[in-house]
Amino acid sequence: MGGMKKTGIILFFLLSGCAYHNPLDRADFRFQTLNTPPYVISSWYRVNERGQPLTVYVEKPVLDDQVRQQAVRDESDNVAYVARPCQYFQTDVCGAPVSLPDSNKAVNQAIRQLQKKAGTDKVTVKGVL
Repeated sequence: MGGMKKTGIILFFLLSGCAYHNPLDRADFRFQTLNTPPYVISSWYRVNERGQPLTVYVEKPVLDDQVRQQAVRDESDNVAYVARPCQYFQTDVCGAPVSLPDSNKAVNQAIRQLQKKAGTDKVTVKGVL
């Protein structure tokens, strides 16, 4: 009987894990964590034409699915989505609230890394900084 409960619980977690789908994963975006000490930031990007302008969608301080949807709908050659520190990737420092200035500093570091990946100095940032 105990084995059936374990199997049921495992099956529940497997099935519930399939219920959420990140729209960026289905839109040819690549996932990458970006090291912005003391944080690690989650990002998704699509670079089709190195050297062309990069449009970066920055997550609001409170998670908002609309920002990701805007990135998915953007048909520019080079598009990226940047989460806030501790939103998708937790490190030891994530136990304390992240101040807005610290969050913005980390996001700006992440954007610079994505600029290099796209090989451009032309960046348009959409979202909250």
